[in-house]
Amino acid sequence: MKNNKFVLSKRCQILCDDAVNIKSHNQEISYVQKVLKHQGLCKAELNYDNIEIMATGLVHVLESFPAKIWDEELIVGYNYGDCSSPDNILGDKFDIADSSEYRQILSAQGFDQKTIDDFFGKTPYYHWDAPQPKYNMCEQNMHDEWAAIGRCIQTDHNILGYEDVLTFGFEGLLEKICMYEKKNGSSSFYRATKQICTAACKIGEKYALEAKRIMDLPEMTSERKAELQEIYETCLRVPKYPARTLMEAAQSLWFAHIITTWEDNTVNANSLGRLDQILYPYYKRDLEEGRITKEQAFEIICCLWIKLYRDYDVQQSCVGGCTPDGQDAVNDLSYMMLDATEAMNFIRCISVRYDRNTSPEFLKRSLEVVGHLQKGVPFYFNDEVMIPSLVNAGIKLEDARDYSQIGCIETAIPGKSNPHAVTGETNLLKAIEYALNDGKSMISETFIEGVDCPMTAELTDYEKLKDAVFAHIENILNVTCRKVVEHTNYHAVISPRPYKAILTKGCLESGKDFNSHGALYDFYQIMLGGIPNLADSLMAVKKLVYEEKKYTMEQLVYQLKNDFPDELVRLDFLNHAPKYGNDIDEVDNIAVEITEFSCDCLERLSKELGYAFHAQPFTYLWLIEHGANTAATPDGRHKGENIAYSVSPMQGRDFNGLTAVFNSLVKFPTQRTPGTTSAIVEVDPHLFIDRNLDIFTQMLLTLAEKGLSNVQFNITDAETLKDAKKHPEKYQNLAVRVSGFSQKFYLLNDQLQDHIIERTKHQCL
Repeated sequence: MKNNKFVLSKRCQILCDDAVNIKSHNQEISYVQKVLKHQGLCKAELNYDNIEIMATGLVHVLESFPAKIWDEELIVGYNYGDCSSPDNILGDKFDIADSSEYRQILSAQGFDQKTIDDFFGKTPYYHWDAPQPKYNMCEQNMHDEWAAIGRCIQTDHNILGYEDVLTFGFEGLLEKICMYEKKNGSSSFYRATKQICTAACKIGEKYALEAKRIMDLPEMTSERKAELQEIYETCLRVPKYPARTLMEAAQSLWFAHIITTWEDNTVNANSLGRLDQILYPYYKRDLEEGRITKEQAFEIICCLWIKLYRDYDVQQSCVGGCTPDGQDAVNDLSYMMLDATEAMNFIRCISVRYDRNTSPEFLKRSLEVVGHLQKGVPFYFNDEVMIPSLVNAGIKLEDARDYSQIGCIETAIPGKSNPHAVTGETNLLKAIEYALNDGKSMISETFIEGVDCPMTAELTDYEKLKDAVFAHIENILNVTCRKVVEHTNYHAVISPRPYKAILTKGCLESGKDFNSHGALYDFYQIMLGGIPNLADSLMAVKKLVYEEKKYTMEQLVYQLKNDFPDELVRLDFLNHAPKYGNDIDEVDNIAVEITEFSCDCLERLSKELGYAFHAQPFTYLWLIEHGANTAATPDGRHKGENIAYSVSPMQGRDFNGLTAVFNSLVKFPTQRTPGTTSAIVEVDPHLFIDRNLDIFTQMLLTLAEKGLSNVQFNITDAETLKDAKKHPEKYQNLAVRVSGFSQKFYLLNDQLQDHIIERTKHQCL
């Protein structure tokens, strides 16, 4: 095992051990933050636009939150965003339990009884004129059965331009707002953004005052007083003014991130982008001017990693990749952030960008972290396909080269996009269910409107079946995208995000809010679920019904509608037809054809509806719900059984080895899927060991040339997972890659645990 270049300082070991306690404190204070926002919203004048109401609520938090500095901290501040009960600030009633425990917390914080009662029981008055989208019966059924869900993710799932805070400070950003307001004219948008910038200038000052207070306590050691003096000086400067040093940059970035989570009322999938690129100029200058050592820089990175700690962490950061002119962007911080991730030994959501020219040394170091931690991080994105896919979607080359990931695997252009990640959700496997049941759901028998295709009895050859299935795919995507448009227009009115607008290029220039199409790149990612199962299903019908004529269509439909009452028939369809994921062209090409057709549909809908829809073959955790609402299918899958994860083979069906899986994955038209094709590959720990890492490094570099998009590794064996399910107390630190994110295994529900256990654990190349 290669030793880390840097090791944890005593301070970081203490903070790492205390991270869970700090998180618990965070969760309690999250209620305080929500009440403060509620108070601010109540104070908003009734003649305000919704964007000014949102700004007033956020400003009240910025002006009133309690500043807390913990022992040993160098980077200060808490986002107080761990409250597990979500709420929609504009519109719906607060969904927070009326808990005596949290009433006591709020009372201890000085809130009067009326404020507490109002918070738990009432919502301030708001006004809007956007009608909520309505569903007809067919659309509602497709939504309820998880076939076609069109929504708008109006919170989180983005990467803001935090570099602007580091470069200009909020005072400089306020000047920019005033400049654009003068150019475009006064509006509620500019009033709201100015109000937030003015309040954000003061967030550091509150922590500076707290540092000064603690510094004067008699029990403070001289060493801690010196650290508090540095905190005091840092927080007096940032985020109001531009950062000058690595410490100021890290602190300013963290403050900016805190405000993001306050505006959204959630930490979830508010990601940070390419931190090795953002922070490197400050690190380099500090080294050159003798202000810092590499060991001190490593401690700062570790302190930032501890701040970002969550059990469920999708605050994505990315290392590696290329510069705007296409040069290798790997630097000292790229390695340092990998070292910090390994040294912390807890889940820290980090990804690696690479291409065929990436240094094998850097790629190998990242794979060492995967193998040593065995927590599914980091994970990998191939610039060879990701950058062209974004350019093909209308994004300028220099901006495409700056792409990063949100949360799990979703793609964004940091500080320049509103990506509307996981906005449209589809289960394309339902298309064959509809085609084989005369255009009706086998679950509810509801007729699917909008599809003109033959009755099942008329599907006399494979091409007719495929045409019918593809007609239903087109309809699923049509319903999904149209609902996305309706929901987006609705949330543009009721869910403004003025803080995000400040840090997203295009919004200030146009005077449009982040959720009102203000971003330079405004695109909508449409999830394509069920592709592996649908390919396997079409292949099985083609072989067993049309070619071998072992079963009639009538016999097949009977088996599907009755969930395979004859197990021998199910095993025939499961085992006696080629399965995707084994480098068998006949079935792999069907998966490719499904994906190509879906991309064609999304391109047509983009032109027709005037929205940029990006293909995103990704299921997240919803492979469980998709399966639960899908009848038995010709691939041998039982009714209600999970579907495959994203573009990974259906669990247990990839039996030809690791190389075969990769060869199937690279056949996908990845340059047409800017939302990313996501795959999790399970590797037995006995294979993923240090002496084999040169092989894995060369494999990834070769796969970059062949067109692999995204890959994530799980390094666990099935027996360990089975024992961990039976004896969770013995495996409290065992983490696995779940669905674009890593999580401790014992925290997963039974269905997800079983799904991961059933995935093939590859033991050879």
